[in-house]
Amino acid sequence: MMKEVGNLIIAGFRGQSVSEDTRIQNWIHDYQLGGIILYDMDLEYNQLGTRNIRSHEQLKNLNINLQSFSKEPLFIAIDQEGGEVNRLNTKYGFPEFPPWYEIGRRDDLQFTKTYSRKLGKLLDNLHINLNFAPVLDVDGGTSSFIAKQARALSSNIQKITEHSRVFIEQLQHKGVLCCGKHFPGQGSASGDTHAGVTDITTTWNKQELEPYKSLINSKHLDAIIVAHTFHNKFDAKFPASMSRKTITDLLRIELGFCGVVICDDPSMKAISEHYNLKMTLKCMLNAGVDMFILGNNLEYDPHLIPNAVRCLQELVSEGAISENRIYESINRIQSLRSKLKVNG
Repeated sequence: MMKEVGNLIIAGFRGQSVSEDTRIQNWIHDYQLGGIILYDMDLEYNQLGTRNIRSHEQLKNLNINLQSFSKEPLFIAIDQEGGEVNRLNTKYGFPEFPPWYEIGRRDDLQFTKTYSRKLGKLLDNLHINLNFAPVLDVDGGTSSFIAKQARALSSNIQKITEHSRVFIEQLQHKGVLCCGKHFPGQGSASGDTHAGVTDITTTWNKQELEPYKSLINSKHLDAIIVAHTFHNKFDAKFPASMSRKTITDLLRIELGFCGVVICDDPSMKAISEHYNLKMTLKCMLNAGVDMFILGNNLEYDPHLIPNAVRCLQELVSEGAISENRIYESINRIQSLRSKLKVNG
């Protein structure tokens, strides 16, 4: 059985400290997990501070402990965009980070630099080394789900690219890796992929690839999150996160991306309502996904991580996925891991 498959998982868990009651430490150690993802709110309880984050000191200690259970540097990831997607909330004593839209409205690269440096310093201090940001989606106007949440910087491609470049550079300067999202562009989508299938066939524009193209060419993008959006002209059968035509043909071959492809959480209804876990992992691996965010925060399942590891091992042992395909992803993950700063 391939033990290394755990490298492909970024796991969510319940707990603000590591204890005998939490199992995350065993999963990190036994399955060689690639990373963990932090949330402040457990969606079952829907209240601030019900998941992993309560205060600066608590979170820092949690991350140091989590890192200590891993044989190799662990990706400790967070969605810290600012504004509405803001896990480091002021209610826990963290500074305020305005939304990405506000950065675009100001359109002041010096302000973006200061903002990003402040965020990078905070993440580094908390021992968080991977931020699922910046959002590279193009603002699609009043009907756009992403824009309604003030998560899109602008409708101007050049602005998105310039500010994202500054954001990534400042975080990298502090040893924090970034991950652009949501490929191939979710800015025109009126629906929410958490809630169900989101079709962008008639609203998507080829211009939405430009921020990715520029940042791949300038070697700023180490990792990219692929959305669960559906585009009939890309792939008549699968959403982007399960589509070989989108990930391998478009992102890897046409745009030349060699970094780590991460799928948005497959428990989102756009995926989970149509495919079981094993089939999801198989299709995503065949499409070219390297790492799976299994946040386990939409509908909590205490067995999700062991089950996912078992599914991956079964796919290999049954010949549905080759060992070479797994090692392809592991090699990309190791390359990304080598860029991590090891905190003392």
